[in-house]
Amino acid sequence: MALVLPGCSGSKGQEDAGVLASENAVTDNSAEDKNSSASDATNETGDSSYDPSSFNVSDVYEAPSQESSVDISGCDTFTQIVDKLEDGKGYANVTIGDADVLLVSSGTYEWEEGIYAAIDADIFIYKDGAPQYLGSVCAGGTAYPLEVADGNLYVGGNHFMTKYTIDSENMVELEEAYVSYDTDGNDTYYYKTCNSQFEDYDEETAKSRFDELFAELDNVEVIEFQPVGGASSSSKVPAYEYPGPELFYTVLYDYMIDELSKNYSDYDVCIPCPVIISEDESDKDDIKVYGNFWIFNYNLNGDVLECTSGGSYPGCIHLKSTDEGYEVISMDIVEDGADFDESAKKIFGDLYDTFIKDGEDENVREEIRAQIIANYVAANGLNITSYQDYGWDPVALPEENIDSFYSTLD
Repeated sequence: MALVLPGCSGSKGQEDAGVLASENAVTDNSAEDKNSSASDATNETGDSSYDPSSFNVSDVYEAPSQESSVDISGCDTFTQIVDKLEDGKGYANVTIGDADVLLVSSGTYEWEEGIYAAIDADIFIYKDGAPQYLGSVCAGGTAYPLEVADGNLYVGGNHFMTKYTIDSENMVELEEAYVSYDTDGNDTYYYKTCNSQFEDYDEETAKSRFDELFAELDNVEVIEFQPVGGASSSSKVPAYEYPGPELFYTVLYDYMIDELSKNYSDYDVCIPCPVIISEDESDKDDIKVYGNFWIFNYNLNGDVLECTSGGSYPGCIHLKSTDEGYEVISMDIVEDGADFDESAKKIFGDLYDTFIKDGEDENVREEIRAQIIANYVAANGLNITSYQDYGWDPVALPEENIDSFYSTLD
């Protein structure tokens, strides 16, 4: 999720989830508490919206505890910061609120031909005539690049959207909306502004504002980042190939790399991470594999694979059995934003609750992810000990289990 930079006293923040952000609910208030208190609230977004004439950010702003990934010591200008950036990073100059800012990302990917976007950024402003680090944000995957509309910065994911502005050298979270799911797949929507809290809005209003925040980005161009050192890179590690003996999964993994990684660039290796929910082999001409199909891209730094980009593609992959083996014939992908829930129910059907419980479970995903990387490392005899997401500690790899990862073989 986005790293929330609180603009109002008492607002509940979220933790920085790095390049591939977890989209779990972030609140201690239960849905029952929220709904019971909502009846006493105004529920009118206009009554609590951001108004510079009546809202003095300096009175309530609390600086978050953050550190920049960029060393700006000795830099008097944004240009000098850019000159110090290492290859693989990206930068962009934009206006947010009342400030001209420099955004520095950990990496970039090709959003459209010749247009490079980013999902995370350190934000720098000028203060007292010199560059100063303001804060950091991170979106929920490459389907949600950082965007600016009407002077506001939007940071989102499948299940959340946050809108920021900059006022008087402070970053203000104007609006935040997200949806959480219980173990039965029931959704609960939450919404707040810089002048209000989650409990101030009933379920209907929260869902409406959730949908409207996504709609605000219709036809908005993404922030165009400039890749440092160019868009190409030479790989330090071998390309990923499924190391197990099962041809079925070799075809599945190859499809994920070939099709789902098309919008990414500037990485050493792409490693898929399918969180498989169910497989239906009743029709050999339409074998269905349901799951949340993740793509992670890495650069090698020493003995650590550092994640530079990635994304989630929940849905169903259709394969057919052929004389030569298997062939992928199509993929149904859950839609983004406000249409996520409806399209997920349509694709997963009776498996929807299982998808919400397991397919969206970060712990389940990370266990599978670590094992897939460990098996890749073992198969290629690489000296790699861990992987690392932006802003997080490295994760040590487990022992390889290539021959038994999907099945117990004789």
